[in-house]
Amino acid sequence: MALVDLVCGDIRDFLQLSQEIFFNELDFQVHLATYLRASQHYDDVDVEYYIPYQTLKKYEWKNEVYIDIVVSKDGEFVLVELKYKTSKVNKLFRRFNEEITIDVLKNQAAQNLGKYAFWKDVRRIELVRNRFDAVKNGVAVFLTNDKSYYDKSKKGNAESIRFSMAEGVHSPDKSWLDSSKLKDNYPSFEVEKEYTIHWNSLSIMGEMFKYCIVVI
Repeated sequence: MALVDLVCGDIRDFLQLSQEIFFNELDFQVHLATYLRASQHYDDVDVEYYIPYQTLKKYEWKNEVYIDIVVSKDGEFVLVELKYKTSKVNKLFRRFNEEITIDVLKNQAAQNLGKYAFWKDVRRIELVRNRFDAVKNGVAVFLTNDKSYYDKSKKGNAESIRFSMAEGVHSPDKSWLDSSKLKDNYPSFEVEKEYTIHWNSLSIMGEMFKYCIVVI
């Protein structure tokens, strides 16, 4: 089995077995990394794996690169980038032997930038893989309870039409429309090929979530 297939299988198992809603992206990252380490499928599991952006060719953003999770086995590496975008959820949680209501998830909104960030993760994985021979693949994971991400983009949301994350095949062109005010602060780019997004459903604490896993 290829290392990336093992990683994807473990991520799916982790999500399907999740019993509590993650409070934020860091919570998601820490729990997943802990699960991957406990699986004993890997020689090492690192978090916030630092790479100076100057070592990467055609890196458009000129900011430091920290890969969310890097797993290694037999001298090979797979990168894992995570995105967790949410709409508001209140739930009862047990804390110190009492049940209290917690705003477990916030309404993050800014879906245009959330989609952009996902495709930026794909591009970053491509660039790191191209630079380092030992990096064989990467995985971009997106988890959300906000249907704006997996619904097909409408004309009213045309600004981010090329960053769509709807079910299906997506073009390499990741650019804003000429009319967009976002293009000055968030540079357009291209990924190397068409990628297919497939959304999977899961229920955590009675809330419906969807996730996609894209292999690079």
